[in-house]
Amino acid sequence: MSIQRVPLNASRLIETTAATRHSEIPQSITPTSHNKLTNLNFSPSLKSSSFITRRHYTTDQNNSSPQKGTSKADEATIRARNAIGPTTWRSLGLFILTGIGLLFYFKSEKEKMIKRKREESQKSFGKPKIGGPFELLDQDGNVTDESILKGHFSLIYFGFTNCPDICPEELDKMTHVINNLRKNAEIGNFITPIFISVDPQRDSVESVREYLKDFHQDFIGLTGTYDQVAKVAKSYRVYFSRPPQVKEGEDYLVDHSIFFYLMDPNGEFVAVYGKQATAEEIIEGIKGHIKEFLKSGGDLFHRKDTA
Repeated sequence: MSIQRVPLNASRLIETTAATRHSEIPQSITPTSHNKLTNLNFSPSLKSSSFITRRHYTTDQNNSSPQKGTSKADEATIRARNAIGPTTWRSLGLFILTGIGLLFYFKSEKEKMIKRKREESQKSFGKPKIGGPFELLDQDGNVTDESILKGHFSLIYFGFTNCPDICPEELDKMTHVINNLRKNAEIGNFITPIFISVDPQRDSVESVREYLKDFHQDFIGLTGTYDQVAKVAKSYRVYFSRPPQVKEGEDYLVDHSIFFYLMDPNGEFVAVYGKQATAEEIIEGIKGHIKEFLKSGGDLFHRKDTA
């Protein structure tokens, strides 16, 4: 029987490949049988099947447990991969909580920035020109003027005694505000509620006095002639109007603005509160303005014109 010689280059290739893959041969294959395999003359088809057979004995990559010969780096990777599951939900929860916290933080900072810009804008353009000289009669019939605003904060409301609902509601709100502020001894005694009538035709001194008995005892009520009332209303930018051609003794309603005006001890405008403002919001706003006034060196006991 003739022996077919394997070309030199092919023989070396087989030996090199076999030596390279020696670590992948199972333990059941002995070194002797391995040597026999390397000395055989393989046909091309046998070489291919032998290569596939050797690949069959490679480490099972789906097995996550470390195998013999696995490096420390590979073991660490496997352990990290196995640890991903239990920590994923914890990490997700922390991520969500962090996101919510950041959302509230940025929302709060945005509101502060808007408020700061609004305050800076007011400083840049100055305060609205609200208020000015006036002369009216108080509920005791005494002639009075804008000097009654000096030396304390004033909360002013324009209305009329025959108002069926809005005015009583707003004056009740003002009474609640004053009562609450009175609880603070530091600032409560330095604010006075003032009612100015926008219905001079019907609101006499006596009717104003009787009307205010249902509200806070410290109320100052003011009324006057139509021209006097129109002047003070204009200086405070208050709108009021009664129906035209009203006959004597005929009942009617007066349409008017609904605001509280806060004036400082110098008789200067500080803030305005609309109908939608709650008593609590007004209380906190007034507290802040009084504290700011005192902090800036304001004197509640001396008038500006006599300081």
